[in-house]
Amino acid sequence: MAEAARPGVATHSIRYIAGNVLVMIAGFVSFPIMTRLLDNGQYGILGYFDAWLLILVAIFKLGAQHTILRFYPHVGGPGAMERFGANFVMLPFLCGSALWVVALLVYAVIVAVAPPEAATIGWIMLLLLPPTMWISYSGSVAFAQEKSMISAGIAVAQRWLEAVAILFTVYFVDRSAHGVYLARLAVGIVFALFLFRWVRSHLPMHRRDIDAKAGREGLRYGLPMVVNEIASSLLSFADRLMLKELLTDFAAVGVYTIGYGLAINISNLLYYALYNAYTQVSVREYETKGAEAVVRTKRAVLLVVIYLAAAMITGLLSVGNDVLLLMAGDSKAQSAPVFQLIGCNYVIDGLAGIVTAGLLLHKRTMTILTLNLIALAMNVVLNLFWIPRFGVMGAVYATFVSFIALDIVKYLFCPRELRALPGWRETVTAIALTALSLGVWYYTDLFGIQSHLARLATMAVLMIFTFALPALALDSRLRDAILGYVRGKRT
Repeated sequence: MAEAARPGVATHSIRYIAGNVLVMIAGFVSFPIMTRLLDNGQYGILGYFDAWLLILVAIFKLGAQHTILRFYPHVGGPGAMERFGANFVMLPFLCGSALWVVALLVYAVIVAVAPPEAATIGWIMLLLLPPTMWISYSGSVAFAQEKSMISAGIAVAQRWLEAVAILFTVYFVDRSAHGVYLARLAVGIVFALFLFRWVRSHLPMHRRDIDAKAGREGLRYGLPMVVNEIASSLLSFADRLMLKELLTDFAAVGVYTIGYGLAINISNLLYYALYNAYTQVSVREYETKGAEAVVRTKRAVLLVVIYLAAAMITGLLSVGNDVLLLMAGDSKAQSAPVFQLIGCNYVIDGLAGIVTAGLLLHKRTMTILTLNLIALAMNVVLNLFWIPRFGVMGAVYATFVSFIALDIVKYLFCPRELRALPGWRETVTAIALTALSLGVWYYTDLFGIQSHLARLATMAVLMIFTFALPALALDSRLRDAILGYVRGKRT
């Protein structure tokens, strides 16, 4: 693709945001139904095995999703693509599949010696691993090629197929976590086979092109990312495992999982949309134009994101409780504060992800790993003290503090030439408008409205006048950025 024809961060962001809005809609369709069909105990089982699924997938992928992005040959002929496909896509998948066979044998021994609770779901979870690995690889290939429409489309198609299959299975066949995992397995196998054909048609992968030196280079880069991904997964999901062990109750895990699951949509919208769009452009700019170009792009993105993050935090603190109760029902009220705090956590982390981006461009994977391990250790220690004292909210507090600490140290270790913070003027403006909006919410109590939907709609309308319009009026750079993008799209 010619340089002039490549989409920029804004275009990629719009595509990823549109894709993630569609993913969120699937969640908003399925979430209210699922929370009414499954009790907290079944949700706890889902959250528990989902945590194991993420950890094992992180191990078996061998960090190849990161290697694919970092080693994709933006320059070079067909020979470079053939070497890339064989050594950075096919070889890691074969190695990961071998590890998967070992995991099957280990789990068989565990089941024979000391059968765990819900052991059948464990088997289904293990069978889901290879399809999940390949779907991740396929998305990474599209991502590396800057095919944001396809990359976003993969996420949308998988989420909607899963939503339809899960709702059908749970409603008509099996109202349990077992039914959910059976539906996910069926969708995963079919979708992975489809994506296998797509990748093979766009990327040559032949055994004859496997090169031991290239394979080792990919592993040297990817393996630290494996441990890093495990640490990141545990930072987000170790709480579920520790809640089960410390409180010995799947229902407590369910309360946490319901709130956390809805908050994940915040992560999908902000982090995976904006951060992914920024990352794929920044890698290319760093390789072709240098650090200064990356920082210019980072500052342009942060100009808009600081306002977006502030608006989302305002909404979460004011009507986040209403959103959870509207989606899950009043019986799931215990999960509301989990959603609000974890949602704010992901908004802050999404903003910080752009601020601190730079370590990967320098291929400092060991530094990233070390920082994530430190944050994980902090999370585990805090959970040990706070879960027995505060229950489910102890896990929430531990997650929030650990993520904030990680974001701070990531900024400190970010290479100086790649550092950039949001401008002081837009930061102060965003904070002031957040305070104004929360003040209006608090002192009006949204006019005493009781309906959760009506309260949400009222707050959205109020924020047009207390946040959006004042932001555009006070910040000319924000106006120029938005108008510039609109005019660019029209031409």
